[in-house]
Amino acid sequence: MSVTLADGSVVEDWGGQFYVNNIGTGRAEMARALAAQTRIMSWVAPSDFAAVRLALTDDLLSVLPGHLTTPHYSVSGSDALEAAIRAARKVTRRTRVLSLTQSYHGDTMTIENVCGGTLMPYGDRRPWAVHALSPVDLWETAGRDWSRAGGLCLEGVDRALRRHGPKSFAALIVEPVMAGAGAIALSRDLSRGLRALCDRHGIKLIADEVVTGFGRTGRWFGSPTVGLTPDAMVLAKGITGGYAPLGAVVFERSWGSELRRSGLNHGLTFAGHPLGCAAARATIRILKREKLVERCASMGQRLRAGLETLRDRYPGLIADIRGHGLLIGLQFDRIRTAVRGRGASPAHLVGRLGSAARAAGIHLLPTSDGSGFLFAPPFTVTPRQIDRLVAVLHRSLASR
Repeated sequence: MSVTLADGSVVEDWGGQFYVNNIGTGRAEMARALAAQTRIMSWVAPSDFAAVRLALTDDLLSVLPGHLTTPHYSVSGSDALEAAIRAARKVTRRTRVLSLTQSYHGDTMTIENVCGGTLMPYGDRRPWAVHALSPVDLWETAGRDWSRAGGLCLEGVDRALRRHGPKSFAALIVEPVMAGAGAIALSRDLSRGLRALCDRHGIKLIADEVVTGFGRTGRWFGSPTVGLTPDAMVLAKGITGGYAPLGAVVFERSWGSELRRSGLNHGLTFAGHPLGCAAARATIRILKREKLVERCASMGQRLRAGLETLRDRYPGLIADIRGHGLLIGLQFDRIRTAVRGRGASPAHLVGRLGSAARAAGIHLLPTSDGSGFLFAPPFTVTPRQIDRLVAVLHRSLASR
């Protein structure tokens, strides 16, 4: 998990290069797999069958939930999600898409509309994109009770559907764990409630697993972690461990069968690139052979325990520790730090601890609003590295 900078210094990357680097860097096995694939087939049109794509499909089916059977390969998470939206519109003959505030789903002018933040200044608001408040925006209102926040979120989703007409919605998109917002996991009750709403109104439930897929939550995928049963999963990032670009959306059996019959005219030139497929196959092999998904769960427990010790020691500063596996968020207390004076604000604490960590050779990733940190190291992180991180944070908080 070490990165060498231009000045020759080496740092531990606790953001995993934005949650991509699951299996660690510099793996010779990956280099061999890519070189071997280059000699066999360096590129082929995405509309053609290729042995490496078919083999990857078999590998995916060995780890995916059993009802998800039909992959459509892409280049990245953004175009994979657009394929999912197009497919939902095609089969439902509807247009609207519902997602949650503070969510993140990609970075094209279309996909930024289903993200839960503001558009870029040069963005283009799409009238079919509808949002409901996410649990993170309801947490304070709910008395800092995540279960209650989930209930309020479900009520808001139901209201949004009824306000616009539930039969006008093609899809509902959610992240099983909202990464950028600070590792906000859907509660099991919320997951079940969203599934029930989609079933009631014939809406496709799409899980954005770009971050949570391939072990990040301590299970192969984030949806089973939170009790979510989606109609499709969108995959990217960890699917190749960052060694090559690749994305995919995998549809449930009946949806996939319908698309096979009628077709899905969506794809970029380098969608399902053979090198990306080869990297994905090698990644799955490594995750299985080295039991890295199980390691992610155990190392995540150790990291969470260490961070919870800090929360208990500094209750006026740390409001919450949340997440699953090695996708853990630390939230500083916006309310209590405010009464302690300007020097203890969440932004100040993030800056102070970030600087202390850098001085110790550790790179930390702030949450999207800058009020905490998101920890998402490679699954190869060691107990010693976890303990050193916690110690660095403790020293910095103690000397604030």
